[in-house]
Amino acid sequence: MDQIKEFWHKSNLIYLTEKDVSAIAKETGKEAEEFVDTLFNYDGCYVKIGDNGRQVILDLPVMKSKEDSTCVFYRDGCMIYSVRPIACRLFPFRVEEETLSSGDIILNINYNPTCPGIGKGHKVDKRTLEKLVADQFLQRTEDINPHVQRLNAAGGISKDARIFRTLPGRQNKQ
Repeated sequence: MDQIKEFWHKSNLIYLTEKDVSAIAKETGKEAEEFVDTLFNYDGCYVKIGDNGRQVILDLPVMKSKEDSTCVFYRDGCMIYSVRPIACRLFPFRVEEETLSSGDIILNINYNPTCPGIGKGHKVDKRTLEKLVADQFLQRTEDINPHVQRLNAAGGISKDARIFRTLPGRQNKQ
């Protein structure tokens, strides 16, 4: 049982796309604010502007966790399994981002070594896993792009703006 507790504790960073948020809301009848965690107050927009347009802040949503750090939809099993986010379908694999000095980002696929199912079941197809990762990041880009375009067209983003990303699950409601 201790292994399961450790597994849950280290497994709660579930990134959400707009598609995930819509599907979960429809399935559960809950408002997004009840299960989406972002740094700023959640308003459906994952892009915030700071410092008079010189900061573009990507406030990417994750699933809220209960006080014990488990997912808000976990209770003796997944309550939203049929619409679980890509991050959940990837599990026990996780994507770790590495930013190079050039600014490029490399996506490394790793796994959660505390998962009690490691080494059991069917071998994972590498191409399927890579496609899920690519789909998640493509969807995230598609979620962000219209907001950036709208803010830029409205003159809200400075030409010398820098892009920042919030740390998920840390509250700083503004």
